[in-house]
Amino acid sequence: MTVLVSYEGVLMNWKEQPIRDGFLLAHSLMAGNRLVICTSGTKERVEHQLRTERLQDAISEVIDRSVHMDPLPLWQRQIELARSYWPVSMVLTADPEVAEYAVEHGLVSLFFAHPGFSHPAQRPEQGNRSWEQLTEELDLRLRE
Repeated sequence: MTVLVSYEGVLMNWKEQPIRDGFLLAHSLMAGNRLVICTSGTKERVEHQLRTERLQDAISEVIDRSVHMDPLPLWQRQIELARSYWPVSMVLTADPEVAEYAVEHGLVSLFFAHPGFSHPAQRPEQGNRSWEQLTEELDLRLRE
């Protein structure tokens, strides 16, 4: 099984610090699976961090920003590129839009939300949408 893992939001936070819970989850997915990291950064930056976290040997590939093709969003192009190479069966992401796209296209989606590592402006206590509002919005979109 191939699992696509979002680097930003799952393995690294907005301050470029590792998200320990994301790395623990990625470690748990390594057994019997191919892990492919998707990033909006560079392959070199990701590979350096993965060596630091002792995940390099478990990663089959890193798909970086070089696969961007307009008008598709980068993450959508990364998913489609990965599907052209491997039998992708799961997407691990911190982006609800990516999770929705994955589900709509027949992939299991594991939504990773770690409140301690979200950008302060995006936290519900900062006046943005609450968790209930997000789930209601996602439910409405899935019904359409």
